[in-house]
Amino acid sequence: MPSGKKRGQGQNHPAPDVYEEEEAEFSRAMQGVRPVSGGGRSIPAAVKESVRREAAVESWESLLRGGLEFILEYSEEYIEGHVLGLDPLALGKLRAGQYSPEAHIDLHGMNLEQGQAALMDFIRNAYIQGQRAVLVVTGRGRNSPDGQGVLRAHLRDWLTRDPLKRVVQAFCTARPKDGGAGAVYLLLRKYKKRRGKIRWN
Repeated sequence: MPSGKKRGQGQNHPAPDVYEEEEAEFSRAMQGVRPVSGGGRSIPAAVKESVRREAAVESWESLLRGGLEFILEYSEEYIEGHVLGLDPLALGKLRAGQYSPEAHIDLHGMNLEQGQAALMDFIRNAYIQGQRAVLVVTGRGRNSPDGQGVLRAHLRDWLTRDPLKRVVQAFCTARPKDGGAGAVYLLLRKYKKRRGKIRWN
């Protein structure tokens, strides 16, 4: 402590009646409050739910800022992508074709510009209508000059870039009954009207 000055010197202390008033106000504010059971180790369910909701909001806002990334796997016959942190159970069900497509679009015969525009409109409408699982048919491109479908080759990039990456949670090549290598399952996010604005153009 510096010499020549005592702790508290020069400070204005509240009068005793101010202390009493503050204590009374604190007591009124704490009425009905009870200690958490279990020595403070257990967390009330309401608090856990609140934390989960905050985490979900933070995850959504991070996605809207472009913060979330896709994990990709692909080969000549298979493509797959999902946002980091997606529930493995949901991804497994998508791979197994256990989500019945609520809508589908066939992009056969379209060029790149037409295909991208049609895909954009399709996903936007599906998302706004609250549809979660949809099917996109691109074809395998066997009739293309190089044997590779132009739309199929670009689909992965479209789905993992703005604006589609903001609503697509996961995608993967469909099962044979739904088109196999010429089709892709999409798992969309739940529609949240109040969370962020997506620019579709």
